Amino acid sequence: MLYEEYRFDDMRLPGISPVCCGTEQCEPGFSVGATRPYWMLHFVVSGKGTFSTGGVTYDVMPSQIFVVRPHRPHVYTADKTDPWHYIWLNFYCDIDLPALLDADVLTAPSLGSLFSDCLDAAREEPGARETVTSLLWALFAALIRMQATHSTRQNPYVTAAKRYIEENYAKPILVADIARALNLERSYFSTVFRRETGTSPKQYLAVVRMEHAAHLLSVDGESVAVAASRAGYGDCMNFSRRFKAHFGVSPSKYRALIADCEKDDTFPRE
Repeated sequence: MLYEEYRFDDMRLPGISPVCCGTEQCEPGFSVGATRPYWMLHFVVSGKGTFSTGGVTYDVMPSQIFVVRPHRPHVYTADKTDPWHYIWLNFYCDIDLPALLDADVLTAPSLGSLFSDCLDAAREEPGARETVTSLLWALFAALIRMQATHSTRQNPYVTAAKRYIEENYAKPILVADIARALNLERSYFSTVFRRETGTSPKQYLAVVRMEHAAHLLSVDGESVAVAASRAGYGDCMNFSRRFKAHFGVSPSKYRALIADCEKDDTFPRE
């Protein structure tokens, strides 16, 4: 089994601070599930596996990147017959990242060379923080260029719907309210949204609410009642049931797990 990891110094600077990079040829069925306080990008070189986050499981193939956001629960698992080989880049970031990183999985064969360059730099210059930071900026610039191309093809109704949901998820909105805001008939809107995103507007709204609730609990340290209210749930008991169905643990247990994880500087292997 191939496994390489290169960690950088612990200095956390404004902007982008690389944590580590590495590569692994996974064992069949190898699986990791955890949360991290930083971003993680995995570029799949070969093989395949699954990536689960936000209540959705994706099949991830070569030339795809799966994106792990800070404090977000996730599980990724190598295929049992064709396990993947990937390169990862982990970093802290306090700036706005390219919009394509809002996706959980993206196809980007042209970016493989940048991942390889980061790995080569770390191999040749232990602690090569400046080189890897520069390459991360180059990666983000490439993603912005890809986003410009992608945006010209994106359905404007779906873009507007996502924006409406992000701006109004804390309110008691329904799918009918979103369709009405776009001046669309409800069933037509739902059909278009599912065709473009692979999920229903109702499911997408639920995921957005849950992600914001998780952030409120783990990062902002809010109580379960406050997180429920600010995530658009008027009934705290209903929120707790939905949260457990989504993440597999209760809101209070989730907050405790995140706190325990972040007190410890050691994390499971990337």
